[in-house]
Amino acid sequence: MKRLAFFAFAGLFLAACQSDRLVDPTNAKQLASDQLQADRDWDGGSGLPADAHGLRVMTYNLYLGTNLGPLMAAGTQTEFLTAAVRAYAELQQTDFPSRARKIADQIAKVRPDVVGLEEVALWSVSAPYDPSQPPLVPFAVQYDFLKLVLDALRARDLVCTAASVDTTSDVAAPVPTAFDETGTPTAFALVRFQDRDAVLVRHGVRFTDPRHGVYQTYLPLDLQGVQTGIYNGWSSVRATVDGRRFRFVATHLNAEYAPVNNGQAQELVGVLQAETDPVVLVGDFNSGPGVTPDFAPTYGIVTGAGFKDLWPLARPHDAGLTNGPADGVGALDASGVLIPYTSLQFTTRVDLVLFRDRHAVPHPVHAAIFGNLKSDRTPAGLFPSDHAAVGMVFDLPMMLARW
Repeated sequence: MKRLAFFAFAGLFLAACQSDRLVDPTNAKQLASDQLQADRDWDGGSGLPADAHGLRVMTYNLYLGTNLGPLMAAGTQTEFLTAAVRAYAELQQTDFPSRARKIADQIAKVRPDVVGLEEVALWSVSAPYDPSQPPLVPFAVQYDFLKLVLDALRARDLVCTAASVDTTSDVAAPVPTAFDETGTPTAFALVRFQDRDAVLVRHGVRFTDPRHGVYQTYLPLDLQGVQTGIYNGWSSVRATVDGRRFRFVATHLNAEYAPVNNGQAQELVGVLQAETDPVVLVGDFNSGPGVTPDFAPTYGIVTGAGFKDLWPLARPHDAGLTNGPADGVGALDASGVLIPYTSLQFTTRVDLVLFRDRHAVPHPVHAAIFGNLKSDRTPAGLFPSDHAAVGMVFDLPMMLARW
């Protein structure tokens, strides 16, 4: 059990460390230029017209809270334990309670009817743990990202319901909590990570038929004889706004291996194939315009299934970049202190809002990105996430109005 706990955790964090930042180098210069132009055009407010009316939606990858690249580079169990201590220290220093308040600030700028959230982590810590015994110990929640965001939204007079939530990867690993004079760990606690996606619905918006699922296509891992895997999923509800009914779906597709990403996209369009209502599909697809060729097919799979990418309709001359090459919101120095990133350098647009209607597309569409400005940072200088959020306002086509 000891060995399984260590290496299953390592397998999960391989997923965390392999970045959602996938960029085709041939497009990077042009995308960077487009981002500079977009920054010049930024209006300093919500980015959405004050008089924009219609369905309001948003997608936000919250960042799970720690970058475990050093842990994956560890060659021995001692190195692994040292890296685990640093990773856990980083989790605490990325301070999700403060980031949650800033995330809520961004969501409150849009006041969306429905929101899709990704990397909605649930971190728990056990009582003292004996690695020689099975890890059957009680856990206490340390950071529930979903609750913290909902509470922060409520404090901003934006009451939302977690209408549908999926749980994908769920693993635990021992982290040393005490050492003897030689540096050998003498006490441990288990740290548990559960990854989730969630659909939030604003109070007053009618919704029914919550659904969620985990893709059958996943990344299997064989880590020193231990079989584990990286899982991804989706969540959805059927909602009604202004008398118009639609299916809202949030997802986060695999970032590590292109065939898995592509396969999950095939599953997703299959799940939605029989849906007759208009569909709003949002999330972190790890694919989009300008990504590396191996991940690019996913964008084509989804758009080829009739889903229209709405960003170019709203801002045809704005690249709308939401993700970059640097993991996380900062990096640990040699002493284990987190140094916040002073800016976010985005290179790709992988956080998408798509729409499928069998007869029409929305017009007009208003869109903006959020959480990328220095003024959005926490008092400690942390950006809300390593992704920008995407917010949109548009009318659902009238011809498919339903009650």
